[in-house]
Amino acid sequence: MTTATQRVAQFVSGFELSSAPEAVFEKAKVTLLHDLGVALAGHQSAGPAFELAADIGRCEDGARLPVAGTRVTVEQAALATGALMHARTQDDTQLSVLTHLGCTVLPSLLALGDRADTSGRSFLTAMVAGYEATSAIAAQHAATSTKRGLRATSIYGPFGSAAACARLLGLTDEQTANALGLAAAFGGGTNQTWVAGTQEWQYQVGSASRNGMIAALLAQKGVSGAPDALEGVMGHFAAFAGSSDGADEIGRELGSRWQILDVTYKPFPICAINQVPVTVLTDLVSRHDVGEHEVEAVTLRLSPAEAAYPGTDEHGPFTDVGGSLMSAPYCLAVAIRKRTVRLGDLRDFDDETLMSLVRRVEIVPDPELPANSCRLSVRTGRGDFTAEYIATPETFNWDRVETADRLSAIVDDMPFGKDRLDEFVDVVLDIENRPLRDLVTATIA
Repeated sequence: MTTATQRVAQFVSGFELSSAPEAVFEKAKVTLLHDLGVALAGHQSAGPAFELAADIGRCEDGARLPVAGTRVTVEQAALATGALMHARTQDDTQLSVLTHLGCTVLPSLLALGDRADTSGRSFLTAMVAGYEATSAIAAQHAATSTKRGLRATSIYGPFGSAAACARLLGLTDEQTANALGLAAAFGGGTNQTWVAGTQEWQYQVGSASRNGMIAALLAQKGVSGAPDALEGVMGHFAAFAGSSDGADEIGRELGSRWQILDVTYKPFPICAINQVPVTVLTDLVSRHDVGEHEVEAVTLRLSPAEAAYPGTDEHGPFTDVGGSLMSAPYCLAVAIRKRTVRLGDLRDFDDETLMSLVRRVEIVPDPELPANSCRLSVRTGRGDFTAEYIATPETFNWDRVETADRLSAIVDDMPFGKDRLDEFVDVVLDIENRPLRDLVTATIA
């Protein structure tokens, strides 16, 4: 009888892009485009990680950092690139497992791939394997782990990184299973960052990516990991979720159900939970020409899990964007005022007029609502204005054209202009026919 890590490993080590539907191939490229694009737009918010990488990791035969081009060790490259990709919190989300896949899978892959001068097609193959592995392993337990105060991206992210790196390195079934077993021992991270409004969130993801990569590299050297690392009596699920129920099903749908197709993107540089409410509210107040001084109260109804997610119902005071980007009241207040939310808006928490509006927003859990949905009511002297949105599989699941257009809208935040952005887009969408070094080069300012 196989264990969960063994089943996932069998899929990962044998996966080829040619075995997946064309939609999976296209989705991988569009996701890569989005995640690297928002990483470029977040370059001004990743300074500490890049400085650390240069200070302690600089080496001649290392991997190049995006934007900077500095060669550093693969470990430091993964940590810094994760911080860069997550700087705007606008990178992709797999809502079913409450996890950001791109910022945990891609940094380690970019680092190893650039150092080894791998092909773009090999990179995409490993990327899909990593996305599918995380989605399968976290499916049964991510929500429970989150309720225990753990950040799903931090504790499940290393699995995707380990799987992706194992595939890129060409590890065997046994070595890949060992890598996943080691990754189970290397994950960790809480959600207190959202409650405290501090900065751990930006660096947790690169740490997860780096740790998964180390797991794969150790497995390549012959290091073993517990075969029952997930379902064992002292294993990952027992420790982080309190139960290993459902572990027998992990990995059995790999290769038939492609979960990368469910990955979504973010139009705003804020928490995934706040994307739909901000979109709906922006449309509502624009249609009815509601000014911020008219607003007497706002009621936002969310699914109970989203309403209870750490940071969602915070009203301040805030001291850093880690608090404001998570706060639904804050994001909605900005949306009423600006009809959008931009990165710079997340630092306006010293504006007492804005904070007064924040305090007029009430969050209500609604058991009838699924995830990524909301009901909104805005009370004014002219009457109440209401709107509702129920998520569909197409919600924020963009194609290549819309993704490129949305990156063009934030090009002013990037380290280069529209011409270079267009070149970058062309490279990403043709990466299967290029060496990976072309992709990294296209990000360097």
